[in-house]
Amino acid sequence: MKASQLRHFPQAQVVAGAMLAGSEDSEFLEMDPQGYILGLKNPAGFHLVAAVRELGRTFVVQKNVGTEGGSYENRALAEFKDFVPGFKAVVMRDPIEVLRAGQNVWTGWHKNQASNRLDCYHLTDHGMLILFQVGIYTHDNGKSFRLHGEPRWLGRLYKSGNGLVGIPVNPKWGSFNGGSSNRNQIFQHPEFQALVKSAKLEEWKGSDVEIDPPLPTAPEGKYAVMQWYITFAGQTGQGPCTMHDGSIAWVHGIEIFGLVPDPDGEIRLWRGDIISYQGKAENWGHKKNGPPKLTGVRLVGRA
Repeated sequence: MKASQLRHFPQAQVVAGAMLAGSEDSEFLEMDPQGYILGLKNPAGFHLVAAVRELGRTFVVQKNVGTEGGSYENRALAEFKDFVPGFKAVVMRDPIEVLRAGQNVWTGWHKNQASNRLDCYHLTDHGMLILFQVGIYTHDNGKSFRLHGEPRWLGRLYKSGNGLVGIPVNPKWGSFNGGSSNRNQIFQHPEFQALVKSAKLEEWKGSDVEIDPPLPTAPEGKYAVMQWYITFAGQTGQGPCTMHDGSIAWVHGIEIFGLVPDPDGEIRLWRGDIISYQGKAENWGHKKNGPPKLTGVRLVGRA
């Protein structure tokens, strides 16, 4: 396979590629250097392949995002044979679906759909821990599809009594547990336990505030504070925020204005960001009687 058919993410020591779902052609798709897949026309879905070094300190799992606190599904991945020598590769058993409703196009990411991303865990022998997600999305209603990767949590793993605890390197990453995500389940995974066994972890002697950094309070008025934000979620990236009165609302990437893209070209907000907004949309999409989404969102404060 050619270099243009694979993306290398050195931060997590992961290599990824994609093939068309429902096609007899098993060739990896060509991509530009930013991961945008070339030569597509109305794809039905993708088989995402992720590979790590056989003797490395990274492994790949898929989280069941269809339920709150979904578990890590071993059966969700199958071995992908005949990859580059020296690597072990996996492929999603259920392909990433391309969903369409009118003019709206997106890749399935929750509920009854197969997830559009994989979780890659990298633990160094001195306890530095990275949760890195690799997946495929479209933010322009199917005009382009990108194979993308980004860190979802950075910190250090410590021993704590008979268990483990993750401490974020910056409050913007939040707790490792991730609230309702319940990421601590990964501590029970055999491959994770093998990495922990071969690592030199220190004993944790800090405070609960460092384990789960609190969010700031949003100012009064049309302001809110972000809880989290995921590039792979929704149609253009999305995440929930907390209003001054404690109520919840959603922020969508298409409603974010005036924000300079991150170095990878993505517009994203971070946990703890203070935002302003112009209005609220109630009963949007399938969210009948659920939290509203905010319109005219702008970043006004970042720790």
